[in-house]
Amino acid sequence: MVCIYEDELYKNFLPLVYLRPVFELYCGRLKLYQKIKNWYPKEKIGLLVRPIISEITEEKHPNIPVNYFIEEKEFVRNEINLFISARAILNEKINPYGPEEIFIAPVAGNNKNEYDIVGFRVKDTRIKKLPINTQNILNWRLPKSKVNAIVTKYLWNFIEMNADELIKEFPTSRILGKISSKTIIIGDIKKLYLGQDAEIEAGAVIDLRPGPIYIDDYARVLALSKIIGPAYIGKNSIIDQAKISGGTTIGENCRISGEVESSIFQGYANKHHYGFIGHSYIGEWVNLGAGTTDSDLKNNYTTVKVKIGNKKIDTGKLKVGCFIGDHTKTAIGTMIPTGAVIGIFANVLMPAKSIPNFYWSKGKRWAFDKLIRTAKIVMSRRNVTMSQSYEDLIGNLF
Repeated sequence: MVCIYEDELYKNFLPLVYLRPVFELYCGRLKLYQKIKNWYPKEKIGLLVRPIISEITEEKHPNIPVNYFIEEKEFVRNEINLFISARAILNEKINPYGPEEIFIAPVAGNNKNEYDIVGFRVKDTRIKKLPINTQNILNWRLPKSKVNAIVTKYLWNFIEMNADELIKEFPTSRILGKISSKTIIIGDIKKLYLGQDAEIEAGAVIDLRPGPIYIDDYARVLALSKIIGPAYIGKNSIIDQAKISGGTTIGENCRISGEVESSIFQGYANKHHYGFIGHSYIGEWVNLGAGTTDSDLKNNYTTVKVKIGNKKIDTGKLKVGCFIGDHTKTAIGTMIPTGAVIGIFANVLMPAKSIPNFYWSKGKRWAFDKLIRTAKIVMSRRNVTMSQSYEDLIGNLF
C-alpha cells in the first residue's frame, strides 16, 4: 500500500489547511494528492491526516482508508508499506516494495543544500500517532536514499513552482469546447487544451507564447479577457474581463475579474470585480470585494517576511502576496499588505498584516450561528450543500 501522510509541518500551510489536508493543495494543474496517485495507478492508496480532519477527509475520499493504522485499534499488521509525505512532489516513482528505508530530497526554495524527508518504506506498526513527527522518523536510524523529488515547506513554495508544474503537467492538446472565430490566439494552438463544453468568446485573448493553457470542462472565458500561459482554469469557472498572467491556477467554480498574476485559487472563490491579486494563495469560498488589491512587492525591494504561528519567516522572495483562508470576505477597496496572512471566516474591513480566524471587527468574532448561516447561503449559490462533518469541523476550530 502507498500511504500519503501529513507530518507536524502541516502548521506551515495554515490558514489554507484548516479545512483540508495538505495534499489537497494545488501546485500546477493538479493537487498534491493527484500528483502522487498518478505515479501509483495500480497500488492501493491510504491516507494519514490530523484526527480533527479525518471525517472530512473520509467524506472527500469515500473509497480510501483514512487513519486506518491509528483508529482501527484491533487491526494490527506488520507489513512493509510505502509512506509518502503530503508535502512531496515526485519527479519519478519510488518503489513501494523493498527493505525499510528513508527517502530524502531537496526542499523547495533557494537553498539547494537543504534536504527533507520525502517518505519512507517501513513496517506499518512503526506508526503510533498522528501527525507523524519527522524527528521520530529520523530516530528509526534507517538507511537514507536521495530520490528525484522536491519537498515543499511553505505556501509560497507552491507559488514559485506553479508555472513549472503547469508546463510539466500539460497533456496532449485537445479542443473539445467552442472557440469563437473572433478569439485572438497568440502562439502555437497546440499548447491549448479546451475541455468539454468549455467556451472562449469573441474578443478574448489567449497568449500561448510563454506556456500552455488548460481550460477545463464547462469553463468560460468571456469577451475582453486575456489569459497568458502557463495557466489552468478549473471546471465551471468563469473568467470575466480579467487579465490572468502566467503561473496562475484557478480552481473549479471560481468567478474571476480584474487582474491575477502568479496566484492559486483553491476553488469556489469570488473575485468578480476589478482589483489585483498577485503571488498569492486564496482559499475556497473567499469573496474579494470590489477593488480588493494586494501588494506583492515591498517599496524597498527587500525580501518579504511572512508570519507563521508566532514566528516571522523570511521567504527569501521579493514577490510574495497574501494567503487567505476559506470563507473569508473583504470589504470594497480593501488594500492587503505584502505577505499578509488572513485566517478562515475573517471579515476584513481594514488592512492588516495578520488577521485571525473568525475575525468580525476589533475585539469581536463572528457569532457561530451567523457565520454558519452565511456560509450555507454562499455555498448554495454554487449548488453545494454543507455537510454535517464540514459544519462539525468548523465548530471544533471555532
